[in-house]
Amino acid sequence: MSVSPSQAGAVDVAPGRAFVRGFIYQTDQPVTLPLNTQTEPNPRIDLVVVELDVPNSSASLRILKGQPAAVPVAPGVRQIDGGIWQYPLAQVTVRRGQTAVDTIRDVRTLLDSGRPPAVAATNVPTNPTPGDLAYYKSQDSGAEELHMYAARGGWSIAASLGKAMSYTPQLSYAAGSYSAKGQYQWLSSNSMAVSINVRNTSGKTWKTDALNVTLPTKSRGGMWQVLTCALMNNEHADGNGGMPNYTIGSAYTYGGSTCQPVFQTTGSPINGGDWWGTFPVDSTLIVTGVYVADYFREGNV
Repeated sequence: MSVSPSQAGAVDVAPGRAFVRGFIYQTDQPVTLPLNTQTEPNPRIDLVVVELDVPNSSASLRILKGQPAAVPVAPGVRQIDGGIWQYPLAQVTVRRGQTAVDTIRDVRTLLDSGRPPAVAATNVPTNPTPGDLAYYKSQDSGAEELHMYAARGGWSIAASLGKAMSYTPQLSYAAGSYSAKGQYQWLSSNSMAVSINVRNTSGKTWKTDALNVTLPTKSRGGMWQVLTCALMNNEHADGNGGMPNYTIGSAYTYGGSTCQPVFQTTGSPINGGDWWGTFPVDSTLIVTGVYVADYFREGNV
């Protein structure tokens, strides 16, 4: 059901099918739709739609007339559950001063055997309906994601697809060389699962300021969040740097791009733990868990 210029002052809608709110509209022949007369000195953008009339169990093709303007915008659609539901097919820019097509922009959400459409970052479906899905693959990172449109928040990542993505975590206040690897996956619109391993390869034990490690994406600010962490310290033959062979703890984040491990350094529940500042030689920091990200850039809660 692609839209193309027809005779002067009209557009053609190609044969095809549209799935709208559980109904199927189908046409086996091209349908010609005349444009509204244009005499204004400014261009306008019209919208070609499939209009579903639920009470009357009917559907038809229509052109919604836009308003002429120096910088025109497409008209909105009516989408009423149980009433009139307009599904956009194309935006048609009508030239200034004449009833003629200037450009046509395809805004359909295409379905391929029930699969969601594949889109580029700059070409997500316009005029979407809450619940619409789109498959996206990043050209930069190769990440594959399923995106969903919601009334609250718009388009966002519904889930990562395929293998986990890798990134290189960074330590703040590092006192020597280290190796680091991390993996992450989006679990929902604003939730991320992460696993981090950082190993001290400097040949010495560090005693420094409170160390923290970077996350793959910023966490939501304004509230404390906790990930699980541990320090594996049983591989160096010359001692353990004053730390136990295995220490458990929690990694805290309060917004921003890092989390800060806290380890239970004593057996006393009164003394508890402290911020991580000792990194024994050849030991490995492990951080894993799920946190609320700041995907929507909401800032502090």
